[in-house]
Amino acid sequence: MKDKQYQKYFKPLKIVAPPPGQGITNIFRNTGNADVNRWLNGRDHLEGVALNFSWGFYTGLGDWHPGMDPHIHPYPECLVFVGLDPDRPEYLGAKLQYCLGEELEIHNFDKPTCVVAPGGFYHCPSVTMDVTSPIGYSFFIISLGAAPASTWLGDGFSQEQISRMAPAKGAKSEAPMESTFGAKRVHFGEETISHGHLYDKNMVPLVPNTFAKRKLKAEEKALYGDFASGKYLPGPGMTPNADWLFGKDLGGMKLNFCWGIHKSPGAWLRPAGEMHIHPNDEVMVFAGTEPADVDWLGAEIQIDMGPEHERYIITEPTAVVIPAGMPHGNVVTRWVDRPFGVLLMNLGARHETKFVE
Repeated sequence: MKDKQYQKYFKPLKIVAPPPGQGITNIFRNTGNADVNRWLNGRDHLEGVALNFSWGFYTGLGDWHPGMDPHIHPYPECLVFVGLDPDRPEYLGAKLQYCLGEELEIHNFDKPTCVVAPGGFYHCPSVTMDVTSPIGYSFFIISLGAAPASTWLGDGFSQEQISRMAPAKGAKSEAPMESTFGAKRVHFGEETISHGHLYDKNMVPLVPNTFAKRKLKAEEKALYGDFASGKYLPGPGMTPNADWLFGKDLGGMKLNFCWGIHKSPGAWLRPAGEMHIHPNDEVMVFAGTEPADVDWLGAEIQIDMGPEHERYIITEPTAVVIPAGMPHGNVVTRWVDRPFGVLLMNLGARHETKFVE
């Protein structure tokens, strides 16, 4: 890709790949945690956008952070568990247990799910109980903070772990985030957990629901802006099996996001060629679905940026930063060797969209 005016907004996910042979930091390398992942943040990678996100593949069983949880963040986040079968969007391929709130309320699920965690809200442990898909499942974090930060509350930390995650001033942490530790530690065990329904609302099922799947109800059209005007129709490149959640679904968060696996070439919208803008920052992630190679996209995609319609071709997993008011669009999947995932994150409760000349 040659240098162009908007080149800086295209961020290959491999820019956060660990050095060869290192893998995920040992602090988070536990049996249930990611086999491989990529984690980008607004401070270091995404042009200051108030967002950090991760994408990874999971096949192992067990607690993701033994002895470390629950934990909290100073910002709200969504924790999204998805399957990898483009034709079975309801299939996660795993069974998980998730803990929510100071009550340590246990929730179990085996379908694609978004866990909503407001700022300061206790969440985790996350435990993978079973994996039924031969290629595992995927998980991504969407956090509304440019700089990743966690306060760990579990009572199973060693002093060595603490010193590695929150080292002395001037030393580099081994963790991919700023870590602090609560003065009061929480024990997770059979004697402390609960099995109520206080936080059922925080467990949001993912069900294909976009305008590419069905006709929108009148009250839903305001969520999509001009996309719901009736002038624009989904093209052959747009998947009908996408899930789109808005602020109203996410406890009032200033976020809407769309996730889907695409497998067909063609323009995403008809008529093609028109650009649109949003009043909020947006990040659009194109990710591969091959667990054996997280840095392979398996497709070629074009997208235009700016009023000049400056064209970019994407051939590797990439995050595209789209500042508020930036014209963009005319997305076309040029070819597909393997279905690929698209995660769109927009920092508004609605996907306010206006098409422009």
